[in-house]
This record gives sequence, C-alpha cells and structure tokens, in this order.
Amino acid sequence: MPNETAVPHRTGSLLDPADLFHTGLVVEDLSLAMKTLHELAGYHWTDVMELEVTARTPHGLQHASQRFVLSIEEPRLELVEAVPGTVWVSDGSNGAHHVGYWADADRIAALSAALTDLGLPVEASNDTEADGQLLWVYHRGLGSIRIELLSSLMRAPMEAWIAGADPATVRQDAPGGPADS
Repeated sequence: MPNETAVPHRTGSLLDPADLFHTGLVVEDLSLAMKTLHELAGYHWTDVMELEVTARTPHGLQHASQRFVLSIEEPRLELVEAVPGTVWVSDGSNGAHHVGYWADADRIAALSAALTDLGLPVEASNDTEADGQLLWVYHRGLGSIRIELLSSLMRAPMEAWIAGADPATVRQDAPGGPADS
C-alpha cells in the first residue's frame, strides 16, 4: 500500500515529468566524457564540482570524493566520475545511472517512503550530512537505473552553479555546507 503522506502530483502519479532535472551518467574519465559529448552533441559544462560525501547504504556508510558536472543545455545531463566501491559505479551494461527529480523539501521524506512502498528500496542517501536533513536519496528498482530525489533546497545553489558560479562558492552556500555549520 503506498505511503499515505505522499500526495500525488497534478499528473496523478507520485513523480511529475515536469520535475525531471537531469539524467545522470557515471563515467570513468570525466574530462574525456565532457570533451566527447561536447564534440558529439554540442554540450557545454559547468565547472567541475568536487565534494566529500557520506552516503548511508544498506551496507553501512560510504565516504567518497566525488567529481561531477552538469550540462548547461537541456535536457540536462549530469556526468559523475566513477568512484569504485560506492554507488557511483557503472558495470558498462547500464546507460543511465539515474534520473534526478526535484522534490519539495517538506515532501522528500514522504516521497522516498512512497517509492520504497512501491518496491524501489533506498540504495543511498545523505541523511548523515546536513544535520540529518535529507538533500538527496537514490532508489533502485528500474533495472539498473536509479531514481534520485533531490531536495528543492538544492535548486538555487544548483541553478547558480549552472549559471557559472564558482563551485567552491556553491558548496559554501548550499544546505549542509560550511555556511550552515
């Protein structure tokens, strides 16, 4: 039975296609993937974001140094450099790693619970960071593609980064960043 606190969107479904923010691809060589997709499809990229992340998984906490970019153009792509031994890997058989949807900050936990109730278990989340505030969560269950819920609290920092803001400034100003400490 679906989670009763998760209110469907105007489409009558749990997620709304209008909230799709990006499609994430895990790549072995971030610079090469950026160059190749620029030459093949004309994509331009944000500056590289580098973060130290801690993800809660069913097997315990995973700590990772993460590097990723977003395309300036839409439909937006996110390229994430592979981090062996974490959720950010690709076995080469899956095309997309995840599809990322915006979720209202006050609904993200309920949406996550509803996805779990629908048979898409949590694979990883950041609830150990930002004072336990859920800013992102990966659910697994569409074959090898994950659904990422991304808190609307991250929308302004992400849009600033896409518009050209320095990644260090974005990290500083984002929820859970040093400015929140």
